[in-house]
Amino acid sequence: MKLSKEYTLIALLTITLFSSILSMKSTTNQTSAILLLLILWAAKFLLVAFDFMEVRKANIFWKLSLGIVLTIILTTILLLL
Repeated sequence: MKLSKEYTLIALLTITLFSSILSMKSTTNQTSAILLLLILWAAKFLLVAFDFMEVRKANIFWKLSLGIVLTIILTTILLLL
C-alpha cells in the first residue's frame, strides 16, 4: 500500500513539473498546449482522488459522480476556449 502511494506522489510531482515547463514555454493562444494542460490536470485530479482520497474503495456512486463532475468541468472549459 505504501509503495503505491509513493509511486503516485512521484507521478504527481512529475506531472506538475511537466505542466509548469509546458506553461512557461507555450505562447498565449496555443490551443494544443491548453488542451494538454487540461489533460494533465484531469490526470492529477484522478490520481489524487483515487489514491489519497480512497475513492478506489468507495461505492460506485462516488466513482461515477467523480467522473461526471470531471467531465462537466472539462467540457465547460473546452467550450469556453
